[in-house]
Amino acid sequence: MIRRVGGISGDVVAIEAVWDGDTVHDWFVRLLAVTADPAEKNALAVIHWSLAERHLGEGAKLAGRHPVAVAAERAGGDLAAHLSVPFHFASPDTPDDEAPRRQP
Repeated sequence: MIRRVGGISGDVVAIEAVWDGDTVHDWFVRLLAVTADPAEKNALAVIHWSLAERHLGEGAKLAGRHPVAVAAERAGGDLAAHLSVPFHFASPDTPDDEAPRRQP
């Protein structure tokens, strides 16, 4: 994801995690890089259930949370920390594709 961020025009001001879903993949999370000028949300990664399980490892302690949310929070939070920008995940505990989005 760091390489993808390097190819984005404009300064990244935040990393955002957004729920989405469909009948094939169930719930998944899109990780986005938010830029201010130009004001855009650039796709970085899509975290599906199978990717989350591989990333977290078998037997990961999730405390009842959705594995996709945990993996997205870790990956997005780590990337945001690396870039020294905020990480926004409006609904980390419950899949919600209508959760409030980060405003530029």
